[in-house]
Amino acid sequence: MILYIHGFRTTPNSFKAQTLKTHYGDNIIISNHPIIPQEAIEYLENIIKKEKIKTIIASSLGGFYATYLAQKYHLKTVLINPSVEPYKSLGRYLGVNSKDNGEEFVWKKEYMQVLERFKIDKIDKKRFFLFLQTGDEILDYRIAEKFYSGSKLILEEEGNHRFQGFERFYGEVDEFFNS
Repeated sequence: MILYIHGFRTTPNSFKAQTLKTHYGDNIIISNHPIIPQEAIEYLENIIKKEKIKTIIASSLGGFYATYLAQKYHLKTVLINPSVEPYKSLGRYLGVNSKDNGEEFVWKKEYMQVLERFKIDKIDKKRFFLFLQTGDEILDYRIAEKFYSGSKLILEEEGNHRFQGFERFYGEVDEFFNS
């Protein structure tokens, strides 16, 4: 069973989540985790335990959560333009924000401090398959490239934060999960 962890201002209704659901069908759970980091981790851990999750696909802030969870639960993980330091990069979103479905939420400074508690300093490189596009308008791809150095990597020129055309790589993702 695969767990998909969406990013900061997205929901299970995002294009990427729906595309993954179409491809993987009943073999994927699309998370609908809370915005508060501690609650999000607890929610995701419960899914991992209850559903016997073996693999994760995650993007952006979801990639940060997935890195913590992959290390803790020894899971193979695919990361799409992941956030490596959200406790730094999410400062520009303090205050009221909107998710992709229009729902508003408040992002607080203390949430960023909580995120730092889930920081992983050293990863098991063979657990991760990283997808980066240099045109990511939200995050500097080089930070993830450096942090996950030595992990399996697909790096494409241009693109965007959503990783345009990710569905082209389902074969490689499946191969990674089955290896």
